[in-house]
Amino acid sequence: MSLPLLRQATIPQSLAAARRVVSRYRCYSSAAVAHAQSRQEPESHDATPVAGPSTRQQDVATSSTTKNQLALTGPNDDKEDVEPFSRVQSYLASINASGAEPTLEDLEQCRPRKQPPPHSPRYVQAYTELIATLCRSFTKEQLRKFLVQTLGTSRHCATNRKKAEYAESILEKLWNWPTLKELEKAKRDRTEVLTKVLPVTASELFLILGKDGSDLLRLSKEYDVHISLRRKPMGLRVEGTRGSLRGLTEHIETLKKSFVQETYTLPLPAPIPPGLVQRISRLSSAYLENVPQSPGQVRLVAKGEPGLMAAKRLASRAVQELEESARIPLLTYLPPGETALAMYPHSYALYPYFSPRSLPFTMHTSGSFRIRRVGEWLEAESREDVRKTGGLAGGDAHITTVDEQPTDLKAVLLGDLLKASQSESANVVLKASMGHMLLTRPSGEQKSTLIPPLTGEHPFGKVRKWMAQNPVKMTFVPDLPLPLLSLHPDRQYVKHRLVYHSLPAGTHKSSTEPTSLPTLPIPWKKVISLEVTLTDLRASEFKQPARSYMPERDLEEGLTLEDLEEEALPPSSSSEESSIPILNASGAHCWAGAEADLNLLIPDRPMDLQFTVRTAATLSETQQPPELQEYVAKLRAYLQGSESTPDQPRPPLLLEYAGERYMLHSNSSIKQSEEKLSDTGRPSLRDIQYDKVELTQAVCESVLDLETSQKSMHCEVFCDNVASEEAWKRFLRDCDRLSAMRDSHRDTTSALLDGADIF
Repeated sequence: MSLPLLRQATIPQSLAAARRVVSRYRCYSSAAVAHAQSRQEPESHDATPVAGPSTRQQDVATSSTTKNQLALTGPNDDKEDVEPFSRVQSYLASINASGAEPTLEDLEQCRPRKQPPPHSPRYVQAYTELIATLCRSFTKEQLRKFLVQTLGTSRHCATNRKKAEYAESILEKLWNWPTLKELEKAKRDRTEVLTKVLPVTASELFLILGKDGSDLLRLSKEYDVHISLRRKPMGLRVEGTRGSLRGLTEHIETLKKSFVQETYTLPLPAPIPPGLVQRISRLSSAYLENVPQSPGQVRLVAKGEPGLMAAKRLASRAVQELEESARIPLLTYLPPGETALAMYPHSYALYPYFSPRSLPFTMHTSGSFRIRRVGEWLEAESREDVRKTGGLAGGDAHITTVDEQPTDLKAVLLGDLLKASQSESANVVLKASMGHMLLTRPSGEQKSTLIPPLTGEHPFGKVRKWMAQNPVKMTFVPDLPLPLLSLHPDRQYVKHRLVYHSLPAGTHKSSTEPTSLPTLPIPWKKVISLEVTLTDLRASEFKQPARSYMPERDLEEGLTLEDLEEEALPPSSSSEESSIPILNASGAHCWAGAEADLNLLIPDRPMDLQFTVRTAATLSETQQPPELQEYVAKLRAYLQGSESTPDQPRPPLLLEYAGERYMLHSNSSIKQSEEKLSDTGRPSLRDIQYDKVELTQAVCESVLDLETSQKSMHCEVFCDNVASEEAWKRFLRDCDRLSAMRDSHRDTTSALLDGADIF
């Protein structure tokens, strides 16, 4: 073949080869650089040429190759393919000739401006392409050098790693790109649904559940899992995604480690009834159980120290209240003529009782019932008419014990106090509280029911005999008479009251001789009371409309110490016009004495009665127990906004005074008002104008228990002089009026008659 023909066949082949090289390596590649790089790193398996320094011999070979290729190029060839290739070769040759190394700035040029969303399909493609770009653009040593400059000496810079692993470390550690393994694991966590059982104990399950299961429901929503209970063995069966199960498991393990437990010895060596254990646990948010074979000891488990302290206080109060209520005697009242020998005796039955407020926490909640007279359709009035029978004040009523033994109410209440001197009787306080005597089912029954333990209607003698033969539990629950629920008080006092009862003899060792108690047929207990007057609310300063419906009223709402800040004056009132005392020097009153209770069941009236007789002596501030002095000082600092007492102080659970040990019986916040009442509630204008009716002075209280957050309503009347027969008669007349008080609804005719009488 001739030389011209040979040239014509060789030139197109060279240009085609050059075009392929340029298209494959756009930046730092050429045939000569690839040959030189393969000679410098014979141990490397990288077939892709990269930028970097080169020797002089490689420069000569590169330039000669370039000249030969350019010599083969004719003037009629395509310059668009030759010139870019020549520029690339020249640029790479100049880099190799200068001996320059790539820097971190060069590495950053390969970094994309925007990172695709990690969970999108584009992320995997961008991740793979970026790894390939780094492997093509840099050598293994250069990639390792970038990691050493940024991370220092670490496992990511080890010399035994592969080139692709260096590139992955740059993406993940320098550029913070999630790894493909992490994304795959996260995808499994989001999509794979698993079932797992978390073992728990009874105490752990109670605390994890929260009140009425609210905490467990919140966890189920937060981690998007389905949680159910497995009994044997006890555990939580959780169904959800892998990631949700992992997060919930870690959270529950953290909760278990934060639980605290303690074995507590009660002030009285008596176990807590099983039904009451659950209620105390709910109120205190702490798990409580009796220690087997150790009466008077309980095991407590809570989420923190506040829960333990609340459970201790409630458990101690419960055993004391149960012991005291069991010793309160019960008398029954029947109107004159209502005896077993009557020709037409009335029938009585147990009716279910539903209170608009919560019952005392020591009561069994499976069912409560009241003993009331059964109404007759042909009888105009199914209640006792005190104006006809005379009531308690008439002296002809039948008052007997449960064993049907007749007794005298005054002798039982006052006893030897009737023989006391005038100065001694002045310290005696006698009061009567309105309420209901409620009968509850045995504590072993857990299900609530409307069926009473004694079904049907029976004569009262049979009901009383059944009560004597069966160990029924009767509890007095204070309440307001129906007409008083719609009244708005003209003036209120906001008070804070602490009451301490002495522990029974034998539960402690006294250092001094205990004081003597009065001799009475009813059991006495020693009492210390601290009452702090916080504010004086006048109706002229706080205008509020009266409410005509029964369940709620201002007196029902209760008030905690934190609520005092919300009881501010209206915006129009200035601080100069306000004269409300807040725990001034005369605001704290403390007394010590003895107290006894007596319950009177009146099935023919809407309300029952509880009588309380008390002998008290006022204690000055220096005579008060040191624990109460310290508490009053902290309370005063708290109400004044002192930084040293940022939280509301808690009263002491136990204290000692005069050789006796006392335990907290009630810790309450009170709204108190004084009411003047007639037979139907508030006196009418005619009663006031003509003084036709002697009004009753009653004290109404809305009590909020700060330990249990339960509210109760109280209505009380007092006997101002127990030694006076006239005061005793007036006291009984007030008891008759409030216990037999009717609703104040009147028809139009009576209203017109009242108006005609006035005008």
